[in-house]
Amino acid sequence: MTTNDTKTLSISQYQAIEARAHELRAQAFASMMRSLFRALFSAPRKVVSCPSCARPLHG
Repeated sequence: MTTNDTKTLSISQYQAIEARAHELRAQAFASMMRSLFRALFSAPRKVVSCPSCARPLHG
């Protein structure tokens, strides 16, 4: 087989590839948004739990 031997795709195969690519992009975007919101909502908790930011204990 040479490098010029290519298979032509049918319309249905092409559409299936496009649909799969769209699905993968949607999954990647959803994952990115989840990690972004997770980081945004956990940031205040991390700041408050920082030892140098903690309120002094008065006994």
